[in-house]
Amino acid sequence: MRPPDDDLVEGRARRSGAFATVAVMVALIALLPFAAARLSGDGAAPADPADAERASPGSPARDLHGRLVFTTFEARGSLARQQQLWVLDLATGVLIEGPLVPAVEELWVADADRGWLVLVAADAEAQGVAYLLTALTTTAAPLQLGRGDVVSMSPDGTELLLGRSEPIGRTAPACEGHRYELERVSVASGARSSVAEGRLRCGTLVAATLRGEVPLITFVRQGRLEVRAFGPEGESLLFRDLAAISTSPRGAVLFVDPEGEVPRGLGVWPRTPTGPLLVWPGSGSPRPFPDVRLYTQRVVAWSRTGGAAAIAGIVGDERGLWLVSVGTGAMTPLLPPNSFPLRSAFAGAAFDDLGRAFAGAPGTLVVSTVDGLVPLPLPQDAPSPVGPVAWLP
Repeated sequence: MRPPDDDLVEGRARRSGAFATVAVMVALIALLPFAAARLSGDGAAPADPADAERASPGSPARDLHGRLVFTTFEARGSLARQQQLWVLDLATGVLIEGPLVPAVEELWVADADRGWLVLVAADAEAQGVAYLLTALTTTAAPLQLGRGDVVSMSPDGTELLLGRSEPIGRTAPACEGHRYELERVSVASGARSSVAEGRLRCGTLVAATLRGEVPLITFVRQGRLEVRAFGPEGESLLFRDLAAISTSPRGAVLFVDPEGEVPRGLGVWPRTPTGPLLVWPGSGSPRPFPDVRLYTQRVVAWSRTGGAAAIAGIVGDERGLWLVSVGTGAMTPLLPPNSFPLRSAFAGAAFDDLGRAFAGAPGTLVVSTVDGLVPLPLPQDAPSPVGPVAWLP
C-alpha cells in the first residue's frame, strides 16, 4: 500500500516550474506513433505489453507518472546513515525530502506496490550490506537484512542471495581452499534458509543469481570460472569459463565470458565478473547478442516484463549505461558515453510499469523517449543527484 500523502509532505517539498514543460513534451512525443498508425489505417495495439516493449523499449505511452527515488550528495547524520534520499513526483515535479541512509551502491525495488526498496552499501571489508527501506519519510530507518561478498536480489524482489567465501589455506596440490556459505533471505520477513553452509571448494564465490527456485552460483577455480546450479536434487555443473551475473523476470540469464583471462571485477563492491555479454534462455548454450559486442561491467536494472535491461559496459571505446533489448540486442545509450565514474554508486537506472527507462548520474536525471534522452528538471535549490535511482508507483 502506497504511503499516504500526509506522510510524504513531512519533509521539505520543492517544485520545478519547468517540469510541466517536459511532461507536455513527452506526451506529444508519445502521440506521434499513434497518429501515424491512424493515418495508415493500422491502429491496433500490441496484444502483449512485452511486444510493445521490444518494439520500442523506453517509449512513453502517456505522461510521466509515479515517483523517482534518487540518491544525493547531501550528507548529514551519523557515519552509519549519511546519504539522503529524495523523491521526485514525476507528474507534478514536486520534490520531497526522504530519509538518511547508508551510502548507496545499489538501489533496488523489492515491492513497488508497497513502496519497499532494498539498498546495498559497501562496508569497510568490501562486503555488500543489504538494507530494507519500507517508507520514504524523513524519519524512516533502514533495516539490515544481511551482508556478503555476493549480494543479489531475485527477479521478483522477494528474496536476496547472500554469499561469503573464507580462505582456509592450501588443502590440495594447486588448490587454494575456501569455505563458503550461501543463504536465501526473505525480504519481507527476514527469514533465512541455507543453500550451502560450511562447504569446502578450491576457489572462491564471485557471483550468484536466482532463476526460479534454483540459485546459479559462479566460482573461480585456478583462474577459471564455473557455473553451478543448486537445485532440489543437489548441485550440478552448468557451464565452465562463463559467469552467470543476472536473471530477467522471464528467466533469461545473462552471462559474461572472460575469454580465457582471469576474471576481473570492478575493484570495488560489487566485484561482479566482467566480460562480453551472452544470454541464455534456459536451454542450449549461452549465445552472444547479434551485431553487438558489449563488454559488460554491471546489470543495473530490468524492465518489469524482462524485455529490456539497463547495463553498464563498454562498446568500442565508449563506456556508458546502455538500454538493451534482450530479444534483439538493440542498444541505445541511457547516459552519454564516458560521462560518469566507474563505481556503481555513480550510475543508476530504473524502469516504470510501462517499460520506460530512467537513469541517474552525478548531477543528472534523464528519461528515455522515442526522441532521445530528456533531462528531468529539478527545482533550483534541489540537491544534486549522485546516480542510483528507483521508480515507484
